[in-house]
Amino acid sequence: MEGQGATGNVVDRTANNIRQMIFSGQLKPGEILPPRKELAVKFSVGVATVHEAVKALSAVGLLESRSGKGTWVSQNALESVIHPAMITNRFGQIDTKTIYQARLVLEVGLAELAAETATPEEIQHMFAALDKAHGAIEDDEAFVDADWEFHQTVAQASHNVLLEAFYTLSRELLLEFIREVIRLPRVKLEASNLHRKEVEAIARHDVEGARSAAREHMLYLKQKEFPVGEH
Repeated sequence: MEGQGATGNVVDRTANNIRQMIFSGQLKPGEILPPRKELAVKFSVGVATVHEAVKALSAVGLLESRSGKGTWVSQNALESVIHPAMITNRFGQIDTKTIYQARLVLEVGLAELAAETATPEEIQHMFAALDKAHGAIEDDEAFVDADWEFHQTVAQASHNVLLEAFYTLSRELLLEFIREVIRLPRVKLEASNLHRKEVEAIARHDVEGARSAAREHMLYLKQKEFPVGEH
C-alpha cells in the first residue's frame, strides 16, 4: 500500500521508470505503452500511480494518449528531451557553421556505432528510406522527409538514446540549412549516393567504411554551403 505522504515520490519514481524504458529503447517512438495493470505489477505500485505517471509524461511530450486508442510513445519523444528552443533561449542564435561542426561529429560517431550494432531490420529500414529518397528527387519536401527517416534510423541503430537525442537536436537546428542546400544542382542525387555507401558499410559491419562514408557526406555538404576559405 502506498502511503499518502509518499504518493508524489512514488509517482515520480514510476514516471522515471517509464522514462528509462523509453530512453533505453525498450519502448520506441510510436510504440503502444503496455497496459497500466502490467506496468503496475512491474513497478510494484498501484494502477492509479501509473495513471498519474503517464499524465506527467504526457504533459512533457514523451507520451501521447487518445480515448479508445490507448497511450503510446511520442514520435518526437527524444526531441522533447532537448528541444531546440531550450538552446536558443539559453545561448541565442547559434551560427550555422557551429551547428554543422557538431553534426559532423555526431554523424560520424553514429555511423560507427550503427556499423557495430545495427540489426537486420534497421539496415533494411535504412535501405528502404534511401529508396524513398531516390524516388523523391523532384520533390524537395518529400526528399527531406525521406532523408530524415534515413538519418533517424542510423541514429536509432546506434542504440545510444542520448546520442540520438543530440542528433535530433542538431538536425532541427540545421533544418533550414538542409532545405536550402538540397536546392543546389545535383545535391540530392549525390547525397543519396553517399548515403548508400554508408549503409552498405553498415550492412557489412564495416566500422571504418561507415565512418569514412559519413564523413565524406558531411564534407561534401560543407563544400556546398561554405565557400573555400571559410572552412
